[in-house]
Amino acid sequence: MDSYLLPTELCDFDKDPSVRDKAVELARDCEYDRDKFDRIFRFVKELPYGLEDWDIRASDTLRKGWGMCCGKTNLLVAMSRAVSIPARYRVFRIKAESRLLAQLIEQDKGLAGLLGDLPREQDHLGCEVYLDGDWRNYDPSRDSALENGLRRLGIPLEREAVAGDDGVVRFTILASIDEWAGKRQEGRRFREGRETLFDRVNRQLDRIRLLSKEA
Repeated sequence: MDSYLLPTELCDFDKDPSVRDKAVELARDCEYDRDKFDRIFRFVKELPYGLEDWDIRASDTLRKGWGMCCGKTNLLVAMSRAVSIPARYRVFRIKAESRLLAQLIEQDKGLAGLLGDLPREQDHLGCEVYLDGDWRNYDPSRDSALENGLRRLGIPLEREAVAGDDGVVRFTILASIDEWAGKRQEGRRFREGRETLFDRVNRQLDRIRLLSKEA
């Protein structure tokens, strides 16, 4: 259990006081870990989701105020550990979100050429938090405004996990994502010009969020 309370290079609540300070601020006046975590989870979940690199420090996600599934989950783990709530990472494969990708390309035709032929599967990262004597699953990646926009477009919110030949979905549980995120970053498909790609995709995600405000 101790390993699920430790800082790491990316889970850097020990080196950057802003992560711990924000977690303590959110958990103030809460008597139980459940209430502390609920406040922290709501805060991290409502940070806008956006495409970016995998090896992002928790402090950088907090500073920027947005992140991908990896960055937001890492911040959630870091803030949980900062207030002594055990948390760990949960990695698994999901089917590519083809309807969302089709919507992004429809809004920006040039993305089709930049994205190229996408794989049918992709990695996804969530976390498990130890509360009330049990490990519970949480996914903070998508903010409510994006979810509401996706609903208006009829795009499913649930990720479809990929099962093995035996029909079982397998999860990798990690105390640290430092090595995993580093390898994932080295092996990413988009190398040069990826910041431009990120920016164009994130602008289209912002347009989907606007649908929520127009409702």
